[in-house]
Order: sequence, then structure tokens, then C-alpha cells
Amino acid sequence: MDPWHWERACTRLVTVVADRTRAESAWYGHCQQVLGWFLAYNGIDEERAREIVESAVGGRFGSWIAPDVVVVDAVSSRFARTVDENQ
Repeated sequence: MDPWHWERACTRLVTVVADRTRAESAWYGHCQQVLGWFLAYNGIDEERAREIVESAVGGRFGSWIAPDVVVVDAVSSRFARTVDENQ
């Protein structure tokens, strides 16, 4: 998959999870789980998926705070770069 598609998918998934959970307590844990599932669906092994998600998300989201556009863009960009480096 092209890096642009990885980035767009991450942006969409983060946005949907934040919306559906209303960015309530520890919503970002659900977000990391969904991103991991997405990577697994696309053939990336579980351990590598965990590393990619941690690298992209690690500490950038907080409980009870919906991420702003700049943060989502930064996470999505890092997510795409990290996936692309490992293919």
C-alpha cells in the first residue's frame, strides 16, 4: 500500500475511534487496538504492529481530550512512515 493510503487510513481510524468513544477515559487505548487490528488485517505480524502503533501514538493522546488536527496529522504521518520503512 502506498504511504499516502496508510496515512489516510490512520487519520480516519483515529478520528472514528475518538468520535465513537467521545474521547472519554483512556479512549486512546481503544485507538491503539484498532490500529493494531488494521495492521494485522493488512498482513503485519502482531509484534511489529505493536511497535508501529507505539511509535506513532505513544504518549501523543490523552484521556478526556479529543486530539486536534495537528496531532492526528503528526500521528498519521509517523504511522505511514513507520509502516513504509518496514515493508
